[in-house]
Amino acid sequence: MNSLKHSVKESDHFKHLWMPFTYYNDQIENPPLVIERGEGVYIFDQSGKRYMDAIGSWWTSIFGHNHPYITNAVKTQLDKIEHVMMAGFISEPALRLSKLLGAILPGNLQRIFYSDDGSTAVEVALKIALQYHALRNDTRSEFVSFDGGYHGDTLGAMSVGSIPAYHALFHDTFKKQHFANSPYCYRCPVGCVKEQCNAECMDSLEALLQSRGEKIAACIFEPMVQGAVGMRVYPSKVLKRIFSLCKKYNVLTIADEVAMGLGRTGKLYACDHAEQTPDIMCLAKGLTGGYLPLSATVVSESIFDEFKGTFGSDRIFNHGHTFTGNPLATAAACAAINLLQISNIPESLDAICRQFADGVQAFDKYDVVGDIRVLGLVGAMEIVRDRKTKESPRTESRFTWRVSQKALDMGLIIRPLGNILYFMPPFITSKEQLDEMFFITNKALKETLDEQYTVI
Repeated sequence: MNSLKHSVKESDHFKHLWMPFTYYNDQIENPPLVIERGEGVYIFDQSGKRYMDAIGSWWTSIFGHNHPYITNAVKTQLDKIEHVMMAGFISEPALRLSKLLGAILPGNLQRIFYSDDGSTAVEVALKIALQYHALRNDTRSEFVSFDGGYHGDTLGAMSVGSIPAYHALFHDTFKKQHFANSPYCYRCPVGCVKEQCNAECMDSLEALLQSRGEKIAACIFEPMVQGAVGMRVYPSKVLKRIFSLCKKYNVLTIADEVAMGLGRTGKLYACDHAEQTPDIMCLAKGLTGGYLPLSATVVSESIFDEFKGTFGSDRIFNHGHTFTGNPLATAAACAAINLLQISNIPESLDAICRQFADGVQAFDKYDVVGDIRVLGLVGAMEIVRDRKTKESPRTESRFTWRVSQKALDMGLIIRPLGNILYFMPPFITSKEQLDEMFFITNKALKETLDEQYTVI
């Protein structure tokens, strides 16, 4: 343990912290690094040591850290006003963002409701769907989602999530919705082979809609990639069938593009892979380039029409957040949207995406890598004990965590998701930096495998 970690461990400040997604013993034995600054794809701790941020600080820093264009936009706004409530008032950057975002939204998605993060964007979407049906004198009040889905950590968002470690306790206590099979190609729930798949996994969705369709307000899904469960990439034909079934049974579609929207998958929106537009879409994470919390729930004009009311009617969306449309956050988002267009994203990423895919695929040489998943600048490998049986590693081996700790010591951040090692590098990552990322990961993986006590 280096001296910096000792200083944090012994600090009076550290004893007051409750770290997210972190076991207490881990934070004692491996105290958090104190990060002083960032530059491009790198962050630097107080000792000056450099780390490549290969997961974009929880998938947000799409243009890297401390990008001068976004930084200047926030600094300029800070000299004007830091916040104004969005009730009878609106700041210039919040107004400008609605125009910039509106110009790149797909199909007829034109109405934008701002909130704070991905979870609150989902809460807004669920509430809009419920109230939309109520305003139409329709009693639909249930939702359908998918096993392995993750839509946030607030109670409404958790009700449509289905990752046992995150949700089981709360499903036993609070409302639980309906779940169709996960489109998990490596461990197909209906035994299909990827090359011969006809989206049979979505038969479970059709069965649910057949039995409860008249009660289902909306279907919420992560298009093309189920993220937090382990970057489960699935074929566009599956996404197309989700849209087709929802249309057949007159069920609203909510696309959770919080993680995969705005160029991450090689398309501007993940739904573009299926050439479909949802009724409601949630955006966050990369929306501000990782600078400040901001999300957007966008809906079609036909949904918004139901909320056009006069005083005294129930045609009003009584929902809001203290920092809705915050001027600093929306200024950052305006800069990020401008950068997307100036940089011609996603088209300009084609070459780096090809190199990235080749680099991730190269990990197939390891016997412990059971599956490789790549889409755009999302890459993952699933670690197994046995390729033939697809048996998962023993929980107590903590193999992927040990690999990530070795990588961290070597200057690379690749936080694992269970038995999955994954990469989500910034759009600005260079060829040389990708080579560095894969070199360190290979070294960390090989060293972990070579350790005498390694039992996966």
